[in-house]
Amino acid sequence: MLWLTGKIDGDYMKKLSGLNRATLLGGVAISALVSNQALADNPGGWEYSVAPMYLWAKNIEGSSSIGGKEAPLSLDFKDEILENLDAAFAIHVEAKQGALTLFAEYNYAKLDPSVEAALGPIPVNADIEFKDTLWELGVAYAFADSGTTQWEVLGGLRYMDQELDADIQVGPLPQEISGGDDWWQGFGGFRVTTAITEHWSFRARLDLGYNDSNNKSGHAMGFFDYRFRDWGSFFAGYRFLDTDYDNRESGPQQYAFNADQQGPIFGLSLHF
Repeated sequence: MLWLTGKIDGDYMKKLSGLNRATLLGGVAISALVSNQALADNPGGWEYSVAPMYLWAKNIEGSSSIGGKEAPLSLDFKDEILENLDAAFAIHVEAKQGALTLFAEYNYAKLDPSVEAALGPIPVNADIEFKDTLWELGVAYAFADSGTTQWEVLGGLRYMDQELDADIQVGPLPQEISGGDDWWQGFGGFRVTTAITEHWSFRARLDLGYNDSNNKSGHAMGFFDYRFRDWGSFFAGYRFLDTDYDNRESGPQQYAFNADQQGPIFGLSLHF
């Protein structure tokens, strides 16, 4: 099923209150505490990596509703990723100093699939324009390092913004559905990086996002990295993000989304 996103409304600042503010302050405090240790571990300076050529070719499946109306849009892109992907851009940046790593990511995708679905027993055809934006800002700290394998605890903030416009043909009757929302949540978890050979390594990450019982997510990814030069590497793997969100509004502003997006990731990283 598919997602929906909307505009930032008058409740925007409320969404930054509570847990998100606490998470932000906690992240700043953790960063300040561990940075002193990181500087002691590696007085030589920072190491940076940038992945500007990064693609997440994703499927979307679940359920959604706008204004109390369900959008039964089960979308499988496994065999039609390039056909449905209208635009995409992503960049992931990391700065490492000893045991401390700061990271940020921007990920945007626009999908224009045409699908066949069902509204109860009634078959429907839908032309969809789906825009999905994800931001992450976080910090990781290595608490164990065997020389070949490093374990890190991580935390930060995740922002999601999704928009959906669908023209649905139910028999002879056309119907338009448009809407969505944007939201923040704090996240925390772990990741592990292990060196397989001189050039090959593997990284896995698992984290949970939470704002309240109506705003949570589960996120996992794993990929292999091939370091072909000191300054560059190729990576490929798989990424999964499950989101459960309900803005608890009424009327046309109502939006709920309970779905996962998953698919292969691959790209190029630059190191300096």
